[in-house]
Amino acid sequence: MRWPLAVLAGFLLLRIFDPWPVETIRLKYFDALFTLKDPKPSEYLAIYDIDEAALEAKGQWPWPRQELASLNRQLQQQGAAAVVYSVLFPEEDRFGGDEAFAESMQVVPTFLSAVAIQEDRPEGWHIGVSTMGPVMESAIAYPGILPNVDVLQNGAVGTGIVNSAPEVDGLVRRIPMILRVQDALYPALGLDVLRGLAGDPSYQVKAGDAGIQAVRVPKFDTIQTDSMGRVWVDWNTTFSDEMNGRIVFVGVTAAGISPMVPTPVGQLHPHRIQAALFETLIQGTAPIRPDWALIMEIFVMAIFGAIATTVARFLAVTWVSAWVIGSGVLAASASVYGYVRLGFLVDGAFPAITALFVGGTGIAQRMIAEYRLKLQIRGQFGTYVSPDLVKQLENDPSLLRLGGETKTMTFLFSDIVGFTPISEKLQADPQALVELINRLLTQLTDCVLRHGGTVDKFMGDCIMAFWGAPLDCEDHAERAMLTARDMLSILDDLNRQLDEEGLPHLNIGVGINTGQCVVGNMGSQSRFDYSVLGDAVNVASRLEGQTRNYDAWILIGESTVQYKPDWAEHVDAIQVKGKSEPLKVYTLKHGI
Repeated sequence: MRWPLAVLAGFLLLRIFDPWPVETIRLKYFDALFTLKDPKPSEYLAIYDIDEAALEAKGQWPWPRQELASLNRQLQQQGAAAVVYSVLFPEEDRFGGDEAFAESMQVVPTFLSAVAIQEDRPEGWHIGVSTMGPVMESAIAYPGILPNVDVLQNGAVGTGIVNSAPEVDGLVRRIPMILRVQDALYPALGLDVLRGLAGDPSYQVKAGDAGIQAVRVPKFDTIQTDSMGRVWVDWNTTFSDEMNGRIVFVGVTAAGISPMVPTPVGQLHPHRIQAALFETLIQGTAPIRPDWALIMEIFVMAIFGAIATTVARFLAVTWVSAWVIGSGVLAASASVYGYVRLGFLVDGAFPAITALFVGGTGIAQRMIAEYRLKLQIRGQFGTYVSPDLVKQLENDPSLLRLGGETKTMTFLFSDIVGFTPISEKLQADPQALVELINRLLTQLTDCVLRHGGTVDKFMGDCIMAFWGAPLDCEDHAERAMLTARDMLSILDDLNRQLDEEGLPHLNIGVGINTGQCVVGNMGSQSRFDYSVLGDAVNVASRLEGQTRNYDAWILIGESTVQYKPDWAEHVDAIQVKGKSEPLKVYTLKHGI
C-alpha cells in the first residue's frame, strides 16, 4: 500500500516542520481542552471595570490623577488588599494630581503597567533579576519600552509589562513572563505582582540550550515556561467585584478606549487577561506542554498510521473505519485525561487526523484497485459470460482465481454444417453471408449465456463454450446439454425465418464432453485470455466434427452422460484421434 505510506510520511513531515496550519489545528484542539474544566471562582482577585457608567459619573477618560487617588482610597475602604492598574500613565497629569496619586499608593499597595514597543526607547525602570544560562538569547525582544512617569513609577510597589503574545491564529493563550528590551529584562505584570506581594526584590530566570526553562520568585514555587519564556494561562477562573481582602485588577472597559484581546474564551480586556495570568501563577494551575510531547505525538502518529495502513490493506472497509474512529477516540481520550488529571497539553487531534487520512487513503486505494479489477473482469468476461455471472465476479472478485487451476468442466463446440454450399449461394453478396452467420452466432451465444456458460472463443463460424469456470458450477454437464437442446430449437426458428426471407437453411453440429482441464489466464505478459487447456476440450471438438457422420446433430461423450444418463441414448462407439480405446458417444433423447 504505497499511497497510505506516502500520506503517513507526509503527515509526519508536516508535524516535524509544524507549519502554521498544523500549529493552528493543535491550538484549536487545546482550546477545546480548556473548556473541559468547570470554571472556578477566584479566592484572591477581584475586578474593577471603568465602564460607561463610571465615565458618566466621573467624566471622560483619562481621569485626573486626583480622581484615581480617590479611587485608590475607595478601593482600600472596600477591603482591597492591593490594586493593579492595567492602565498606562506615560505623561504627567495636566491637572497636577500625580503626587496625590503617588501618595494614595502608600494607602493601598499599587502596581502599574508598562508596554514594550517597537520604537527605540530603552529607558525603563530598574528591577532586580538573576539569570542562569543564555536567557537574553531566548527571551522575546523589543527595541523600546513605554514606562510610567517617574513619580508614579517610584510610588508603585511594582510595574510589569502587559504585552501579550498572540499565536498564529491571533488568539492569546500564552503570556511571556519576561521580555528583553535592549540589555534589560522586564517581568510580566502578573509576575511582578507576585514578586511585589511576596516582598522579594528580584526574580530568577533559568535557560538551557533549548531556551528558557523556568522563572521563579524566591518565596514561590518555580514557574515552568516554554523556550520563549511563555506560560499557558488557565482560563477557567471567574472574578467577582467583591474586594474584601482581594487584589483588585483595574481596567477600562468603556467602549472605544481599551482594545479587547481575542482569547480561547472570547474577547477580553487586558486587565482581565493579567488577572487570569496572576491567578494561574498563584494557584500553580498553568497547563504544561511537556518536553516529550512532540516525540510522543510523532510516535503515536507513526503507530496509528502504520496500523491504519495494515488494516486498510487486509480488512474490510468497515474495520478500517472502526480503527480510524477508534484511534481518534483513543488519542482524544488520552489527551483529555492528561489535561484534566495532570494538566498536560498533548495534541490528540493531529494523530487522529493522520489515522483518518491514512486509513481513508488506504480505503480509496482499495476501492480504486477493486474498480480496476471490476473493469478487468467486465472487459474480460462481459461478452463471454452471462451478466449475472459478471455481477457476481464484480461483487466478489475473490471468486475469480486468476492463474491456472485444474477443474472438472463441461465443454461444448458448435459449428455450422455445410458452410461451403451456403457460401457459394451467397458469394455474390458477401455482406449478406456475414450478416447471416452473425445472426446465428448471436442467438447461439445468447443461449450459452442464458444457461450460465462462458463463451471461450469464436473460430470462424464455430463457437467454443464451457461450464464450471470462472465460477464453480456443480450442474455443468446438465447446463451444457440443455444449451445444446435449445440451440437446435433456435436453429429451427431461424430456418423458418430464412424460408420466409428466401435465404438458405443453416445446420449445426454440437459436441459435448466433460473432463479435467487447466483453466485460467493464458498468454503473454502484455496480452492474455481466460481460456482452457486439456484433452477433454479436444474430445468435445472431435465429437462435434463427427456429427456429419451420424443422423444426430448432437454428440455427447460418456463422461458427460454419466451426470444425466436418463437424458441420453447411445449412438455408437467411435475411434477418436489420440485415443487408443473407442469412445462411446450419445445424443439427446427427444422430449428433453
